[in-house]
Amino acid sequence: MNRTLAALLLLLAAAPMRAGSVAVARHAALATDSPWATRIGLDILRRGGRAIDAAVAAAFALGVVEPQSSGLGGGGFLVYYDASSHAVWSLDFREVAPAAVTRETFSGRVPPRDGAVAAGVPGTVAGLAAMHERFGAMSWKELLEPAVRLAKSEVPVSDALAAASTRAKHDRNLEIPKEKTRSNPDLAATLERIAARGAPDFYRGETASRMVEGVRKAGGLFSHTDLRDYKPLWRAPIRITVHDYDVYAPPPPSSAGLMLAEELNILSGFDLAKDGPESARTVHLVAEAARRAAIDRDHYVGDPADSRTPFADLLSAERGAQWRTSIDPAKVTPTVGLTEPAPPIPEGAHTTHLSVVDSDGNAASLTLTLDDDFGSGFLVPGCGFYLNDAMHEFAAAGGAANAVASGRRIASSASPAVVLRHGVPFLVLGSAGGAAIPNVVLQVFLGVTVFGKSLATAIDAPRFDQQAVPEDLSFEFGRAPASLLEGLRTIGHGLRAVGSIGDVQAVMVDGKRITAVSDPRSGGAAGAY
Repeated sequence: MNRTLAALLLLLAAAPMRAGSVAVARHAALATDSPWATRIGLDILRRGGRAIDAAVAAAFALGVVEPQSSGLGGGGFLVYYDASSHAVWSLDFREVAPAAVTRETFSGRVPPRDGAVAAGVPGTVAGLAAMHERFGAMSWKELLEPAVRLAKSEVPVSDALAAASTRAKHDRNLEIPKEKTRSNPDLAATLERIAARGAPDFYRGETASRMVEGVRKAGGLFSHTDLRDYKPLWRAPIRITVHDYDVYAPPPPSSAGLMLAEELNILSGFDLAKDGPESARTVHLVAEAARRAAIDRDHYVGDPADSRTPFADLLSAERGAQWRTSIDPAKVTPTVGLTEPAPPIPEGAHTTHLSVVDSDGNAASLTLTLDDDFGSGFLVPGCGFYLNDAMHEFAAAGGAANAVASGRRIASSASPAVVLRHGVPFLVLGSAGGAAIPNVVLQVFLGVTVFGKSLATAIDAPRFDQQAVPEDLSFEFGRAPASLLEGLRTIGHGLRAVGSIGDVQAVMVDGKRITAVSDPRSGGAAGAY
C-alpha cells in the first residue's frame, strides 16, 4: 500500500461512515455522494474551513472517485447562505454552447450525446474558483490537495462507479475501465496544475491547450476563445415563501426555482396533511401540480440572456388558482387536455449533490453534473477527466426557449436549495436525478414541513415523478405499497416502474442540533462533528 493511500485510509478510519448514513452533531455537518468526499469535507470543517471551503474540496474529490457523475469537464449550480450578511446567493456555472454552434449545426435534431461534439464549454472549475474567491477562507491549493492525493492513489472503485461503467458499455458502447481499484495520474497532474496556477490554467493555460487540441482532433466544437470567454454568473435566487419557510433555489437556466414555486403555489390550496404523505390522493395532487409546472418549464425556461421567463405571471396567485382549478382530485388530467407542451428536454439523470453547514451558520447547496454517465464519454487526452454532453440537452425545436444557439447556456433541472426558517438556515438539500430533481426536492421538503417527518424518514420515503411528457407516473419499484399503487391506478394514473428516483444529500439545522443525511439509495455518506 503506498503512503498516500495509507494516509487517506487513516483519515477515513478516524470516523467510519457507512453508505446512506445519518450524522448528528452540534457544530457542522455535510452529506455527499461519497464517503471519501464527505471525510475530506469534514476534515476541512474541523480545521476551521467555511462551508464553501468544504464544498470546494469535496467537489474536487467527487470528480476523482465518482467520475461518472461529476468532474472538471462539467458544470453546475450553487445556492449559498452567507451568515455574516444574512444574504442568499446563487451561482450559475452551467456549460455553454461553443461560439461555432448555430441552429443549423445539428440539422434541426437534438445534438448527439456521445463524443467531443456533444460537449459544451465546461464551467465547474470556474464556478468552484468563483465561489471560493467570494466566500472561502482557506487557500485554494490546500483545498485541492486531498483530491490530488486521491487521484494518485489506488482508490477502491465504488459500487456506483462499477454499475455506471457497466451501463456505459451496455447502453452506449463506451469503454470505461472496470478495475476494482483505480488511480488517475493524468488527473492528478491536471489537479496539481490547477492547484498551483488557479482556474486560469484550465481556461487559458496548459490544460486549456490540451483540451482544445483533443476536442478539435475528435471533431468537437469549442475553441481557445470559448474557454477564455467563459464566465460563471452570480444571479439572484428565486425565493418561495411557504408559511414560516423561505425556499431559495436557482433561477434560469435552472428550472428549479420555477418548478418548485409553481408546484407549491398550486398545492397551497389543498390540505395535503389531511390525507397523509403516502395516500393516493396526496401523491395524485403532487403529481398533477408537477405536470402543470413541467408544461411551463418546457415552454419558458432557457438562457435568460436571450429568453424571457415571465415570472410575475407564472408565479402569480391567479395563475396558481387557474392551474389548481384544472386539477380533478379524483381523476387524472392528460397533458394534451391542458395545453400542447413543447418537446421534452432530453436531460441526463447522472448528477451529484452535496450539502454543507458550518459552525458559523453558513450553508452551501451545490449540484454538479456531467449530464449523462461519464458525460460525452470523451476522456481529454493526457488530462484524465471526461467532458460533459450538455449539448444533448438542447431542444431540437428552433423556436423553443432552450433551442441550440451560439454561446447559449443550456437549461437544467439542477435544484440546489437552501430553506430558511425565521430567517436562518433550516434545510440544505439537493439531489441527482435529471428532470425529476425538482420533484424529488419538493417531496422531501413536504415530508419534513407538511407531514412532520424526520429528515431521514422524508428522504427514505417512496418517490414519484410526473413530467408533462410522458404521461405515465414513475414510481420506485419495491418501495411504494401495493395499496397505494392500486389507488393511483383507480384515479387513472398510468404507472411506470423505475429504479431509484433521485439521490438526496441534505443537512437540517434544528436549534443546536445539526443532522446530515445521505440517501440510503446510494453509496454516499453523512458526516458531522
